[in-house]
Amino acid sequence: MADIKPQNPLLLTDEDVEYVNFKCCGDEDLVFLRCPCCGHIWVQCYECDTAYTDLDDITKTESVFMSDINERLSCSNCHKPFEDFYYLMDRFVDKYLPTAAQVIEAGYGRHLARHLQEKHGIRQPES
Repeated sequence: MADIKPQNPLLLTDEDVEYVNFKCCGDEDLVFLRCPCCGHIWVQCYECDTAYTDLDDITKTESVFMSDINERLSCSNCHKPFEDFYYLMDRFVDKYLPTAAQVIEAGYGRHLARHLQEKHGIRQPES
């Protein structure tokens, strides 16, 4: 069951990331995020607060741990802070999640979960 629960059913949840592509804490809880200002898309592990800020090179990561309610997550692209400290909570999360179409348009369809790759006709490279 998804921990991330947007009201808009088109928005992606933590069940929509291809987990095998990402390695951080061993207990990965991953979600796509989208900057509401510039549209930049990245993946965050909300278990260990690792952000994969460049989905073309997922070896590039940042810690986005915040402990002070006055801190805000900032987009790694435009550097604008999110309005909400609790950006993954139900009443705020819709502002910060992309749709599958937005992820595909950005060129990151390979990071969508298999069920979405199949639904959208995304082919995986042969091993």
